[in-house]
Amino acid sequence: MAVLKRLIFSGLILAFTFIPSAQVFAVEERDLEKQADLIAKLLVSCRAIIAQNQDLINDPDKGDKGFTGDIYISKVKEHFKNATDLEVSENDASSSDPVKRSLGTLLCSAKAVINESQKVINMKGKGFKKVIPAVVGRRTGFKYNKAMGVGYYLKQTSIRYRNPANHPDVLEAKYLKEFEGPGYPKDKGKGEVITNSDGSKVYRYMLPVYIKPACLKCHGEPKGEKDITGGIKEGYKEGEVRGAISVMIPYSPTNLAQVK
Repeated sequence: MAVLKRLIFSGLILAFTFIPSAQVFAVEERDLEKQADLIAKLLVSCRAIIAQNQDLINDPDKGDKGFTGDIYISKVKEHFKNATDLEVSENDASSSDPVKRSLGTLLCSAKAVINESQKVINMKGKGFKKVIPAVVGRRTGFKYNKAMGVGYYLKQTSIRYRNPANHPDVLEAKYLKEFEGPGYPKDKGKGEVITNSDGSKVYRYMLPVYIKPACLKCHGEPKGEKDITGGIKEGYKEGEVRGAISVMIPYSPTNLAQVK
């Protein structure tokens, strides 16, 4: 009887330690998903403000557009707050909070891209400036990746990509096909923990991006016709999945989302 009691007690201890461990893992993954989702949505806001200001940027009759990095970022922050109810700041780039640091660094990266583009944006007599959502998003992601370092990654991708830099990898292609499937919930992202060959773990996440009315100028009908960028129109219709924002962040106890 004493032996049986000891076995039962040991079993309960094992069960007790196992259950909280599983719960902690689940909470961590949810937090990482939240962090990745916010990063993706902030890049969506960066792209959206560029799309909303295309007429201004491409106005050949106006020199100084007043579309500075500060003005741009103020609009991005407002767009992001309306989408998430969260306030972000460039000062957060130096925060010890991994979420704030990621978002602050992304803001600083986007601001730098627009500041570097001032000469082109303010060029009088020139119409199309090539300062479009896809280009700004790609350049912003490049700066962000460099600033954040190993384990972090931000990219725009699509099955029907134009720039080779946006070519989807195996996981991205898998998710993109799922996003395009009938019945996939609109605006719902998807992610999972991936173990690298060296044993390190990262969280991979993707947020679908949809065709908006402004996108149709370059990606809509007639299919096969050249658009203003020189690219070939794909024949998309409003509401269809154009691609996704792909995010990668380190999977570790020190990189859990603090924004609740």
